[in-house]
Parts: sequence; C-alpha cells; structure tokens
Amino acid sequence: MTSSEENGNGNGNSLKLYYSCNSYYCERVFMALYEKRVPFKMQALSLLTEQQYEPWFLRLNPRAEVPVLTDGVKVIPDSNRIIEYLEDNFSNGDFGQLTPKEKGSEESRKIQKFRDIIEAIPIQSLTYGTALHQDLLDNPKPPFTSVMQKWLREVAKNHHTIIREHAERIPEFQDALLEKAADVEHGALRVNRTREEMDELLLEVDSALRNVEEELSFHTEEKSHWWLCGELFSIADIDLAVLLNLINMLGYERRFWTEGKRPFLQAYWERIQERDSFKRATSFSTKLVHLTLLRGTLKQRKALLASLTAAVGVAVISYIVYRRVQKS
Repeated sequence: MTSSEENGNGNGNSLKLYYSCNSYYCERVFMALYEKRVPFKMQALSLLTEQQYEPWFLRLNPRAEVPVLTDGVKVIPDSNRIIEYLEDNFSNGDFGQLTPKEKGSEESRKIQKFRDIIEAIPIQSLTYGTALHQDLLDNPKPPFTSVMQKWLREVAKNHHTIIREHAERIPEFQDALLEKAADVEHGALRVNRTREEMDELLLEVDSALRNVEEELSFHTEEKSHWWLCGELFSIADIDLAVLLNLINMLGYERRFWTEGKRPFLQAYWERIQERDSFKRATSFSTKLVHLTLLRGTLKQRKALLASLTAAVGVAVISYIVYRRVQKS
C-alpha cells in the first residue's frame, strides 16, 4: 500500500498545497502538479505579512518555509521532497510522468546531472542580492518592482533578527527557528551578500547555463521536439524553466542568453513559455503583490494607532483621577 492510499484516496483528491505567490520553490511544485495532472487544493500564505510564522503553519513546518504539501495526515515539506513524493505516488494511470521508467538509462543520468547543477544555485541569495545591489539591475520585470525590491532589501538585512523575534514569541518552535536564524545569518541561507559575492554567484549561474546550452546544442533537427535531456519533459525541465523565469524577472536575460549569446537556450525559453504548466505555475498579479504589501503596512500602522489610542486613554483617565483628587 502506498503512502497516498494510507492517508488519502490515492487519486490526489486529498492533496493540499500551502504556497506563496511568486515563490520559486512553489512554482516548481505547481509545474509538477500540472504536468502530472494531479488534482489538489491550495492555500496561499503571505510571506510579506509573515503568515508563515503563525503557529498553525509552524505545526506543519517548524522552519516556516513554503511549499508544504499535505496528503491526508501526511505532511511533506520542501519542493524536492514534494516532487519526489508526487512522482513515487502518482505516476500510474492518467497521471503524467517526470522521470524515465528505465531508472539507469542515459536520460535518467542526464536528468539527475542537470538537477544537481541547477539546484546548487542559491536562489534566495540571487533574488535578495539583486535587490540589495542596485547597480546590478538592468531590466527587472513585475513583480520585481521597486516596491518589491525595497521589501527584499529590508528583509535581507534583518532576516535573522526577524526569525529570532518569532522564536522568542513562540517557545514551542524556538529550537527550529533559532537553527534557521543561524543558517540565515552565517550559513547556506545567508542572503545579505557583498557585491563581490554576487559577482561569484552570477558566475555560477553562467556556468550552469553554459552546460545547458551545450546539451541543447547536441539536439539534431530530428530531435528538435526534445526537451533538455530527451523526449520526456522531466523534473530537470521544471528546474530549468523556473530558473529561467526567475532570471528573466530579475532582468538578467540579456546577460545570459539574449542578443545571440546562447541561441539554443533562447529558443528553449521561447518554447517553454508556451507550455500550459509553465503559464499556470508562473502566473501572478502585480496588483495582488502590491495589495499584500499595503496590508502589511496598514497592519503595522494599525498596531501603532492602537498603541497611541491606548496611551491617550491612559493619559485621559490619569488626568480625570488627578482632577478628582485635587477637588477632594
């Protein structure tokens, strides 16, 4: 009996995805779900207003990270684990497939190779670092607007402090959050990169895309319908598609593939944008992003207004008591 049969009905109807708009890792999972044609429910969280630190969500993932997939009582965090879970449990019948049936085939080895190459790129550092170093900005696109960039800069500088504040507020999840805060400040999740470190990171991206261009260049005219590693649209294609979308959103496409730099990658990018799963997974509303930012600002101002109102109330009451004492 598979995990899905133990916890749900085995057809995907018990799946629920907790996600955030425009999250790179959530987009990976969305593409996998759409490619596999697995039915699911979803619930959005606003990272801008820090909903991921609410106790109900921390019970699903004490590290306060999206995406999280639930299948009945089973909880699966992390986009890699979620995609592998979907592939293990939903690859028969009408469900699509993202890995070759022959596990030891050359195509399988290529898929794993490119997954390793792409997943080694520190995505959060690329995103936050671009916002931090304004001289890197060339052709940014929504939702990577000036409003979003400002929010990213503030988070990049204070992310570890924010996490520690939530850890102190919620003792039940303190250990997991403090561990993450340390990782954000000094470890693999550090996003407050120097300009020199960003140059090195962009060289890593360039190296990864050079490998992709070389692989795509081997596709002959007879293989023009192939994707990155073969005829199968695979997990490696999901990784590459979402990476290219992020790079384009940040405005680095001229640096990495357009204007004749990497013609095979350019053709791949144009082709992938027409795929239905890509369109659905990467769609967004700039107004929604701005509205969420506004809600966060109003929430902060509401709290400040409540504090001021309470302070004025205390002052008024104190004055009334003082006047009565003076008259007595």
